[in-house]
Amino acid sequence: MNRFLLKKAHSEQAFLLVFLFVHAVVSAQNYSTSELKTITLDEAIQLGTLNNRQLKAANIDAAAAAENISQAKMAKVPRLAVSAGYTYIGDPKLYEGFYENNITVDYYNHSSFATIAAAMPIYSGGIINSKIEQQQLLSKRQQSAARMTQAEVKNVITQYFFTLEKLYRQIEVTKQNLVNTDLRINQLKSRVANGQNLKSDLLRTELQQSNFKVSVFKNTNDIELVSNYLDILIGLPTSTILKPEISENAVLLEEVDLQQSLAAAYQNREELKSAQIGIELSKSVLDITKSGFRPSLNANLILNTQYPAQWPNYVNIINYWGAGLSLNWDVSSFYNIKHRVGADKLQIEKSSIALDAAKDQIDKEVKTAYVKLEESKRNIATYKKDVELSLSNYKIVKSRYDNDFALISDMVDAELQLNNSKIALVNANLDLIIQYYSLQFAMGRL
Repeated sequence: MNRFLLKKAHSEQAFLLVFLFVHAVVSAQNYSTSELKTITLDEAIQLGTLNNRQLKAANIDAAAAAENISQAKMAKVPRLAVSAGYTYIGDPKLYEGFYENNITVDYYNHSSFATIAAAMPIYSGGIINSKIEQQQLLSKRQQSAARMTQAEVKNVITQYFFTLEKLYRQIEVTKQNLVNTDLRINQLKSRVANGQNLKSDLLRTELQQSNFKVSVFKNTNDIELVSNYLDILIGLPTSTILKPEISENAVLLEEVDLQQSLAAAYQNREELKSAQIGIELSKSVLDITKSGFRPSLNANLILNTQYPAQWPNYVNIINYWGAGLSLNWDVSSFYNIKHRVGADKLQIEKSSIALDAAKDQIDKEVKTAYVKLEESKRNIATYKKDVELSLSNYKIVKSRYDNDFALISDMVDAELQLNNSKIALVNANLDLIIQYYSLQFAMGRL
């Protein structure tokens, strides 16, 4: 029974190795059919600024808001209307009694007129200026929203960019371990054949190698996925596999202080600027509502020509013009819009609360990014020490194993510990960069 179970275990190990080999071949084929492109962070951000669809939509909204300002200013321009008409009238018949006799009247069949009318607002209770100011504020808010969108796009691009670099470096570390396990497997095969090691030692090492291959395979798939996300963000074909290119001086991390970071965020963050514009917008709505209490004054001009002036008696052309002023005052507004005024004042208060909430949110984001940055710095020192310790332990265990004073399980454990500590250090170094850019985003400098 034990021999049967051992044979079954060997078969499962062989199947797993074949499965991983097939996946490795398929993955290599996928990379060969995809376009591999090296890219720097600056290039990715530049492409994202030009091609990102969300940013394009935000810029279009800002352009449309600017057009609305010009449209609001048109209310100050004189209104001009031109009308003209022509009528053909057949000869009328005059009947006596109940359609007993009729007489045909010789009538003028052609009638025409033309009119030009103009009106110029002189005073409208301030509503025109208030609406222009409102559209200007809306335009500023849309521009602020476009800048916010641009900063968010840059932040996401940065996150994906360094996540890709993290995956590539993890693969490099793991592939080096694969080389080591290949060498040890070749040694174990001859040692097992000579009876120096048990078959289980070889199987344990092969299982470790399989785990390393699975790790490389998963990281390779993650590279494809993250590349796809980044391709969509920056407008590249979605089949493009991206490879980050980072020079030694590409990322210069400056020392930052928490209070200085908060001050920079309060000065630069578009969310605060947008919230302040929201208060001004609420005030402009109140001004527009209050304009209903005031009268409006317009200047009017009319030019008219008509033929015939009055027929059938006068078959002449009459021209006349007129100019004047018109005053309109909705007296009922004194009691009709008082509740709207109250609601607008409450909206101003609500906008002020929204500004305070935006400050609290920014305060939280800056502090979180700052703490995570400091944590990443400390993690690097810790993981560097872990790599040194695990490397020393690996060398000791390998020396003992080569001299038959340690088991293969000790060797596997030491190698796994070294691999994990190296990957942890790789992640910590790149997490430091990611957290630095997160803090720059929270400060409004990205």
